[in-house]
Parts: sequence; C-alpha cells; structure tokens
Amino acid sequence: MKKKGCFSWLVMIALIVLLVAGGLVGYAYFKVKGTADSIHSPISGRDKSELREKAVDVENKDAISVALFGVDANSKRLSEGDQGRTDTIILLSINPDNKKTVMVSIPRDTYSDMVGHGTKEKIAHAYAYGGAKMAVDSVEKLMNVPVDYYAAINMDGMQELIDTVGGVDVVSNATFSAQGESFVKGREVHLDGKKALVFIRSRKEDGAGNDFGRQERQQIVIQGLAHKLLSAESVTKFDGILKAAKNNVVTDMTFSDLTSLQSAYSETLNNVEKYQLEGTGQIMDDGLWYFLADETKKQNISELYKENLK
Repeated sequence: MKKKGCFSWLVMIALIVLLVAGGLVGYAYFKVKGTADSIHSPISGRDKSELREKAVDVENKDAISVALFGVDANSKRLSEGDQGRTDTIILLSINPDNKKTVMVSIPRDTYSDMVGHGTKEKIAHAYAYGGAKMAVDSVEKLMNVPVDYYAAINMDGMQELIDTVGGVDVVSNATFSAQGESFVKGREVHLDGKKALVFIRSRKEDGAGNDFGRQERQQIVIQGLAHKLLSAESVTKFDGILKAAKNNVVTDMTFSDLTSLQSAYSETLNNVEKYQLEGTGQIMDDGLWYFLADETKKQNISELYKENLK
C-alpha cells in the first residue's frame, strides 16, 4: 500500500528534535550537543549492517536506512535500551541525492523471527527480549534490508513533546470516538499531547480502521509535528524540546550524524513515499493473533526501499 506525504511517526521525533536545534549557535550549541551525547546509545559490537559491504557515512551524504521504534516503556527502562515492547516500528530509507525518503510501517503483530532468541513471535517482542540489537536484527531479517541506525522514543515522550510545542493541528482520517474524545473524518482537530495519544493509539473502536487506520494516524500526527518543530516559532521552545528528547529518546546516531542530517538530509522531508505491509491475520497454535505479511508484496516493498539506498 503506497501513500505520499511527509515524514512518519514517533521516533522520527528523535531526529527532528535535533534537526530543529542543529541550526542554533552559541550556548544553544552546547545544550544541543549535551542532549545528543546523553541520548547516544550505540549497539555494542555493531559497526555496520551485515547487509552492507561497508559502513555508511552521513557526513559524506550517503543514503541511509533508519529503524524507528516507539516503545511502550517508562523513561528509566528506555534509557537502559533493552526493555519494553515496540508499539510502532517504521523503516526510513533517506536519500539526499534524489531528495527522497521511502517509509515503511511494520505492524507490531507481524509474525517474525526473533534473531538471537530462537523463536518466531510478534515483531514487537524483539525489543523487549534484546533491546535495540535484537529489534534491529529481527527487522533486517524480516524485510531483507540493511538498517544503519536506530532511534527509539517512549510514548510518554510523544505526549510531552506535543505539549511542549503547543499541540498540533491535523485532519482526521476516520470518524470514531475513544476515551471521551471524538474525531470526524475530513475535519481538522487540534491535538494536545493526551488527545494525540488517543488519536494515534485507537484501532479497535468502531470506525477507527484497525491497525492500518492507526498507522495512518501516526503518520498524520508526525506530519503536523514535523512542520511545527521545523517552524520558526519552535526556536523559542527549544529548551523544552531538548528536555523532552533527553528524557525519552535513545539513538545510536552521534551529534555529528545528527547535525549532518540537518544540513544535508532535511530536503527529503518534502518528498516522502509511505508504504504499509499488507497481509492477513491468523490465530496460531499458541492461541495468539498474528499479522502474516504477504511475502510477494513484502518483497516488492523491500526492493523499492533498497532502490532508494543506491
């Protein structure tokens, strides 16, 4: 399934936060660098993807692949980097030469190998079992694409960041009600942090559109948030933005990587192709419901993704 628009959801915030702050100077530079250093959490023993002949170089403007994880965990667990299930998994293929990003959303219930754990389960479990390393390795095997970097944010961080920038305005993709909030398809609505989480988490309510509707809402919210963060007014709120990042984000990208993104990759925001895995649901022998990706369609998406890395 292909959709066009702006950057996707959740952990891209980890990058956007530093894109916003990357252009600041003076004392702000040191505050930004301090935040980047505090959220830096490299995967031990991993210099590059096994699917790459050599490591990518952001400063050289290489096309890169980034795995984004929205983790259902508190700040303490997230800082440890190895606990909490992923509520959201997104792959970004970012190419500064053609100024295009290809984004792939992976349903959290996707039946997948847990690389390093010896089981096949929901892809969301990989982060809980083995942190970023197992999550990245499992996503690479599922999609047969390299992952050069990862970033993760917890759900509390999403709410905090949206509140910090004064909320976001979006147009709802569906008509439904949840937790006392109502949304109408095609109608613009202002979301504070709490209401945004209701909007993006809802999937089982009448009209919400199950996982595919939820994934689309995640994309809608991040589109609004990206524009808000990249607007001139965000500069006046960068202290709060950095605080939200420091408390809720981890990534293996260095400060140098992140500032290079700001200078060389930001134009890819204007040309983003969005895809979602398609497939069917099935209850397996363990009694749990899984999403089984259509292998042919998954392979087609993987090829499009890798083509953008050339």
